[in-house]
Parts: sequence; C-alpha cells; structure tokens
Amino acid sequence: MRVLIVGNAAEREPGRRFYSVERKLANGFTRNGHNVWFFSDRDVARAGTLLRSSRAGRGVANARFLDAVRNFEPQAIVLSHASLITTETLAEAKRASSRPRVAQVCVDPLFRKINVEFLSDRARVVDASFITTAGHALKRFSTENNVSAFIPNPVDPSIEDLRNHQCSDLDVDVFFAANAGGDRQDDARRATPRLFAATPGLVCAFHGFDGASGVYGAAYFHRLARARMGLNINSDRSETALAPAPAEELYLYSSDRIGQLVGCGLLTLSYRVNKLMELFDEDKEMIFVDSAAAMRDAALALKRDDARRRRVAEAGHAKAHRAFNERVVARFIEEALFRKTFSQGYAWPTTLW
Repeated sequence: MRVLIVGNAAEREPGRRFYSVERKLANGFTRNGHNVWFFSDRDVARAGTLLRSSRAGRGVANARFLDAVRNFEPQAIVLSHASLITTETLAEAKRASSRPRVAQVCVDPLFRKINVEFLSDRARVVDASFITTAGHALKRFSTENNVSAFIPNPVDPSIEDLRNHQCSDLDVDVFFAANAGGDRQDDARRATPRLFAATPGLVCAFHGFDGASGVYGAAYFHRLARARMGLNINSDRSETALAPAPAEELYLYSSDRIGQLVGCGLLTLSYRVNKLMELFDEDKEMIFVDSAAAMRDAALALKRDDARRRRVAEAGHAKAHRAFNERVVARFIEEALFRKTFSQGYAWPTTLW
C-alpha cells in the first residue's frame, strides 16, 4: 500500500536528526514492502513564505499536504507530531478518494499538558494513536471511532549500527545526552549526571545541560561510539509540578534515547519507576535501579567487570534489534490501524484502548 509519513525532516539543518523516529518508521514501512512518501510539514511551511517562518507558512503547509494526499492517494497517513497540520485538514484528507486511515504517533511524555491537549484534539479524527507510554493512561485518547496503543521506540539497524558490546578499549565509561537546559534543577536528567560527574574513577561524557552544548547528527554517534555505558534517564515531572508525575503516566515511557543506547550496544542503565523491565530482562539485558546513588554504584561495578558489561549489553542489543526494530513496529502500526489480526506475538503490551 501507499503510506504517507508526515513529520519534520529538519531540512533547515540537513542530516542533523537522521535518527528521528519518523525516519525509522519510513524505513520500516518501506522495508515491509510499502510505497512511502515523506512530507515534512515544517520545511514546506518555511519554504512557502518570504520570512522562512513555519508559523507564517502554516496555511501553505496544509494546502500542500492536501495536494500530496490527492497526488499520492495514500491508504495510510502516519503523522509523527506534525503540529502544523490541523485537525480540520486531517478530516478533509480522510475524505480523499483513497479514503486513507490516519494514525498519529507521539514519543513525548503524557505528563506534559501540551502533549495531552494535542493528542486529544487529533483523536477527534484519527483512526489510531500510537504512544510511547503504555497502560490505562491511553484510554483518554480513544473514542468509539478510534483506538490508542503503546509502541516501543524503534531501533533501526541501518541507523543504530554500532557494536559497543564487542569493544573493550572504549575511553568513556558513561554517556548521556539530553535537551534539559530549561528544565528544573531537580529534574533527574540534571541531578543524576551531576552525581556521576562528581564520582572519582568514572570517565563521563555528558551533553545538553549545565552549560554543555547538545550534540546531534553524526557527531552524536561519534560520541556514542566511545562509550561503555549509557544512562536512559527521562524527565519524570511536568514543567511546573513539584511532585513526580502519576505512575500511570510513566508506565513504559522512555524518550527515543533508549533505542539509540541499547541499539548501539551500550550497557544501558535505567530507573525502575518506568517499569521498563517488562520490555528488557533486569540484569540480563539492561540494568535497573531505584536511585541515582544505586545507578552510580552499578556503573562503578560494571566498569570493574567489563566482561559482564559486555554480556548484558550484547543481550540488550540483540533484544532491541530482534523485538523492537523498525519493521516490527511499523507492522504493528499497520495491523492496529487497519484492525487486522496480529501476525505475530509482539514483545510489548498490545491492548488497543
């Protein structure tokens, strides 16, 4: 079938985000035998105005999107955020001659109000919502005409092509990159790396907070290639909340960094609060802890026992590439979107809320 992927191709900074989820999904659908066209709403909007402003070019992007639907006649439209395309435009697209099914994909947390509002608005017209949070929290996005479901962050072997688990001569012990410059000082993405950086005996490479610049594109993978271990730390609270987010809004949530870390063979350490041990076997495929101090202690122990570090990292790498690759995730989206009987047993909760 023909699949229209709608997302941000980031042509303003070409190649900077070649590992984005929408790129992986486009690869997955293509490798599953579908004809895929990628429509970049932000780039079309910027190109459509003299000011090169995505906001000013929103109308252009919506009109061009409808042109793409008419010209390509997709059977499926898969939007990864694509915030410039309005809900009303999506409703019009569904009336096109090909009568496409429409899915929205969200890899952002549900404890951020803006994400919930955006998903809820789109839920009025889409046929399915796919979110990297699982469980009962998804029910709010379901109606009698659509479903909501969990998807894991996909791993793509053409993107996550490092094999750090095979290496013993790496010069960085612990890697972490985030975009946490504007977050609270007690956000885990700041507090935990600070503890690591203050620990003698650990060589750390941290990016994206406390004055350290972010790292993107091929440079990001060059940094990954030097590291034994990676921290899968996610924010656990809204912009203003003083207390952590409700447990149901953390269930199985992770940013897409988990796919980049595990998929490249880094031994990955994560907090138990997100229950990711339901996807990766604890102590066999990934290390789970309850506190920053416990995570630091685990990293120190694994530095001393490099054979174990490589063994666990290898198992996690194999699991990610086998069970959560871009083809498997794209196949699940297709089957759930068209309400097909699942063709395989998936390694994650498959409830269609």
